[in-house]
Amino acid sequence: MPKLPSGAVITADYSDVFADVASVLWTERETLEDLLFRLVELQLVLTAGSTRWLNRVDEQVRAAMERLQHGEVMRSIQVETLAERLDLPPTTTLAELASIAPEPWPLVLTEHRAALRSLVAEIDAVAVENRRLLQAGSKAIRETLERLGEAVAGYDATGDAVSYGVTGGSFLLDAQA
Repeated sequence: MPKLPSGAVITADYSDVFADVASVLWTERETLEDLLFRLVELQLVLTAGSTRWLNRVDEQVRAAMERLQHGEVMRSIQVETLAERLDLPPTTTLAELASIAPEPWPLVLTEHRAALRSLVAEIDAVAVENRRLLQAGSKAIRETLERLGEAVAGYDATGDAVSYGVTGGSFLLDAQA
């Protein structure tokens, strides 16, 4: 646990930096909520089999991920700034900051930390289910294509219709067709 140098006490002089950290944490929570929403939206599209919307929802998930990465950088900067002002190592965690912060910041930081952890757990659970749905959909498509390949019709060089099995060879397209 970090200790303040030589028994120093944190005063209200640091409240602006604690407020900046709290503000960035609120933004990160909102971004995680948005990412969770986008992942649930993806799950609904997958469950409904509405492949038409997959590209759009995938773009939205990617955009939310980019915003989250930006937010993580901003949080890191704010926490490092606070740690530097308090003469603490730059690797000081949110829990460690909460343990030495003056009122009301311990409660604020602890609540943010709990909310962030909860959101990340929810996101992980939805992402696992989405991967399962995507794998199941991929398997179903592969099986359908294999069944279609068993009875695919084409034309030979003379223009007569022929059926090709799975091992039936390649298709020949007549230039006059």
